[in-house]
Amino acid sequence: MQTIHVAAAIIYRDERILAARRPDTPEAKGGWELPGGKLEQGETSEQALRREISEELLMSLTTMWPFDTVEHDYDSFHLSMDCFVCPVGPLQEPTLTEHAEARWLRRDELLDVDWLAADKKVVTELGTYWDQIFAAEHL
Repeated sequence: MQTIHVAAAIIYRDERILAARRPDTPEAKGGWELPGGKLEQGETSEQALRREISEELLMSLTTMWPFDTVEHDYDSFHLSMDCFVCPVGPLQEPTLTEHAEARWLRRDELLDVDWLAADKKVVTELGTYWDQIFAAEHL
């Protein structure tokens, strides 16, 4: 089975994280995800994430730290997803170039959208450890 290596951003602002809905395609079926994308040849996860967020959301990531790596088997490929917490300033707002929709979600809204399977694993962990992850001393 082919492995696809991606990096995903847990973009955090004002006690909310950014969720993005994929367009309706056979592989994504309009599901919600943490924004990010595939690593290109020779890129680190951090480099890929900065590039992808710049291209897909027209946002700039300055600070980021590793959160988790999720391994998930979809029907036709294995996904290895490096996830990073990425706090952004209050003036950063996404401009969607690839996604159909975006929402800022509070902790109590995390399960209000239909997450893709690999992302749901991360979101569940975020909901459980929200206060520790987003503690003031980390931001």
